[in-house]
Amino acid sequence: MDNRDGNSEFDDLGWGWNRHNVIACALLGLLVLGLILWQFSGSRHYLGADITVEQEILEKASTRLDPNTASPAELMSLPGIGPALAQRIVSYREEFQKANPLESHPFGSWQDLQKVKGIGPQKSAKLEPYLEFKK
Repeated sequence: MDNRDGNSEFDDLGWGWNRHNVIACALLGLLVLGLILWQFSGSRHYLGADITVEQEILEKASTRLDPNTASPAELMSLPGIGPALAQRIVSYREEFQKANPLESHPFGSWQDLQKVKGIGPQKSAKLEPYLEFKK
């Protein structure tokens, strides 16, 4: 059946769009979706170089933190440390200092962070490159 313009009814798919317009729009949508998925896929490619997320964090961190003196906000800048865990580190540090007035530093190494609830061997090892321990 022909419409007013002499074209078949299948050439006009609504809103004045023909099949070619619909196909072009669908391909463009797929391209955009593919670019969005690629962007958020976690791959980091800059000028052909592979850079891991941990390397990016290390590059952004200009200084290492001492968990014996760092504020909760500073601790939250570390990977895997949120507000609750940062507060537990500070609370553990304060309790340690009250119980041991002659020792001001409860953390002598990155392994000592395992004394804080929520920090195990894997998390403490992951934090090691971001930490320093001043005496």
